[in-house]
Amino acid sequence: MVDPQGPVLTCAGRQFHVRHHDGMEPAVLLMSGCGLAMEYWSGVNARLSERRVIAYDRPGMGGTTWPGHLPTLHDEVESLASLLDQVNVQRVVLVAHSMASFHAEALARKYPEKIAGIVFVDGSVEWYTSRPKPSMTSLPRKLRMALRTPTMGDVGGMFWRFGTYMQSNWDYSRLGYGRLPAIYRDPDSLVMATAESIAYARQGWDLLKYRPKYPFPKVPVVVLTAGRNEDWINSTARYAQLLGGRQVVVEESRHLMMLDCPDVIEDAVRSILTTDAAAHAVS
Repeated sequence: MVDPQGPVLTCAGRQFHVRHHDGMEPAVLLMSGCGLAMEYWSGVNARLSERRVIAYDRPGMGGTTWPGHLPTLHDEVESLASLLDQVNVQRVVLVAHSMASFHAEALARKYPEKIAGIVFVDGSVEWYTSRPKPSMTSLPRKLRMALRTPTMGDVGGMFWRFGTYMQSNWDYSRLGYGRLPAIYRDPDSLVMATAESIAYARQGWDLLKYRPKYPFPKVPVVVLTAGRNEDWINSTARYAQLLGGRQVVVEESRHLMMLDCPDVIEDAVRSILTTDAAAHAVS
């Protein structure tokens, strides 16, 4: 297993690898997409150095043990609420990439008092009309057995590197830096990423249950959309309208926007903070 480089907190019974630096409040919580390590946020984190910023890895990623079962939306929401309590965060701006948009929206709906605003970073948007098919729950456990050999870990690392290359504008040679190669050769990290992929549709479906039960709070929302195609832009525009937010189309970015355009994410976070500060000054 790769060694963690920060405290490991038990949040609602689940292990989260956490790193944060102190600074101005409200805090900023960096929420990674499906199967991604917190290291992807380094460029954004550096641009917000004067603020309190928290990043985390979900169970199995970056130095913790995969718990042996698929995650649920309920797991993620309650773990995040516990994490915020443990690090003594009163209010926070959520910065959610890809699948973590499910977690951010559900957390804001259930715990609105904790939320100062949300930036969705090419966040997942699904308009399900029927229940997804049952998940392949046994596949991650079988993969965990296969990944015990170093060779299979190396293969997994190659798949990670190629996937990152295909979803960003980074040159392939830049993807061998820092901890990322070691993380994605680690069996627990690879199994965690597989388990999250399998759990994706169910989490998106479960989000639909939160919407009628918990109203969305009146907080500033920015939906950053990578300029993939017109259908995707229209779908995320519809999502921004649903949450009362504004959409920003980032033509120069691919899906891994935190690698391609950390400056755009920084600008979105600062716009949220400015709006929040103005609202609290009036009140």
